[in-house]
Amino acid sequence: MKKFLALVCTLCLLLTALPLTALAADDDWVTLNVEMYDRSIAGFNVEDCWQLHYIQENFGNPNHIKVNWIPVSRWEEGTILSTRLAGGTAPDICMTYGTDLVQQYIDMGGILPLDDLLAEYGQELKAFLGDEVLQYGQYDVGAGKEQYYLPARRIIVATQSMFIRKDWLEKLGMEVPTNVEELYAYLKAAKEQKLGGEKTVPYSSDLYAADPFYGWIYQMDAFLDYSKITEEDWVANHKFHYMLPGAKEALRWMNKFFNEGLVSDYFGIENSKQTDSDRVNGYDGFWVGNWDAAWRMEKSYAQDLAKNVPGASWIACDPFKPESGTTPHESYTAAGQAIFIPASVDEKVAVAAIKYLNWMCKPESLYALQNGEKGYNYTTVNENNIPTDLKNINDTDDAHKMHATDGAPICNGYYYGSDELNYAATAMDFHGYEDVVADSLMISNNGAYEPISFTRTIQSRIDYGTTIISKEAELLVQVVTCKPEDFDATWDKYTNEILSAGGQQIIDEQRQAYKDGAYRGFYPMAQK
Repeated sequence: MKKFLALVCTLCLLLTALPLTALAADDDWVTLNVEMYDRSIAGFNVEDCWQLHYIQENFGNPNHIKVNWIPVSRWEEGTILSTRLAGGTAPDICMTYGTDLVQQYIDMGGILPLDDLLAEYGQELKAFLGDEVLQYGQYDVGAGKEQYYLPARRIIVATQSMFIRKDWLEKLGMEVPTNVEELYAYLKAAKEQKLGGEKTVPYSSDLYAADPFYGWIYQMDAFLDYSKITEEDWVANHKFHYMLPGAKEALRWMNKFFNEGLVSDYFGIENSKQTDSDRVNGYDGFWVGNWDAAWRMEKSYAQDLAKNVPGASWIACDPFKPESGTTPHESYTAAGQAIFIPASVDEKVAVAAIKYLNWMCKPESLYALQNGEKGYNYTTVNENNIPTDLKNINDTDDAHKMHATDGAPICNGYYYGSDELNYAATAMDFHGYEDVVADSLMISNNGAYEPISFTRTIQSRIDYGTTIISKEAELLVQVVTCKPEDFDATWDKYTNEILSAGGQQIIDEQRQAYKDGAYRGFYPMAQK
């Protein structure tokens, strides 16, 4: 009897202790809030998706870390992040393509230095990114260079291409244009023959208000008079290529196109819905975008165009340049978007953040986050274990919808262990379009040069940057839509306004950074 009572007492004590043990386990958990882009893809719930479930099961649960994804509109991320940082409500891991914003908060002490955390918890992360990439997140704010943010490793550095309707060229009996005169002939013929019907838009272009001259670097660089440009000028006019000798001639051609009715009548308005609709319904004949934009899953331009207009297709070309023009093409750096931890984040959470990114770099983690689950996102792999039939996100059931780049933000592009395999896999990802995608990649990389960046904050860019962007939108819209005879006067008026509104201060400060050697990148003509 005594033994029985002793056993009962022991069991009671154990049962009493269970809630305390469970409570202790609950207290041991850390919540990690991670910024995640929301691209408004139908059926894809950023806060409840396969990638997040995989992360929680394979990283979160074993490490007692509850991972939440905080959705932020991809197209407004800079503004939203700035507001949240200012209000102290930013996620524990933030990411942005706006490095000017990051520099501003580094100077304000609002971003956590990562050197100690990386040394203890991020060795695999450091090895994956490498010194070439890590250097872009290092800044000297007075105590020597420190790692303030982690640049994503960019697998493909190509930026943009120009796209033209292959079927329209065939109907017109024309070859792919190789200069702006031939492009003009194509656009004019497409309009005259109404190849897209009554709604034909020979040259499709709307305004990207966040960076008005994004998409214009190729064209302007091709018209520059390099005999009048020094390396110092090149660095000083970073993000002001339109100020360099010859650049405005590219815009003069666009003005000609617009005044002859060859350009979207909504040019000057940010109108992506109309642009998307025109593109897939067969009205558009030429446009500029990211090198793979014509065949990307998220927009399905090529796929939906082929459904709506049988026989229609896009191919890449490089015609917006003089007949004897050069073809320098700005590439991305090996560093992609900036990933950082706000200084306000608790130490335990900061440790969890680095552990999370370190885990993400492991081959098995990255493979799953980028490719998904066999049987749902793909069914077969080749001899190098690269999926051969990755599904378009629109063809994937909602439970397995995913975005490879956003879900594994430390890596911009598919990674399979080597450049050779990465490039092969990139083309394979565009089923049925492998050859045209490879051509686009080749065109975009032709004459590629690394863009300029600075190793210290350009304070005037922070002070005047928002105003300059707004005035750049005015410049672009006004010089394209004015009467041809008013072009030069309009150009002078709006470029002078930009210089007076802080542009000159930015150029002067960047010129001084050149003299001090506080920059990265090179002048492409220096290698000629």
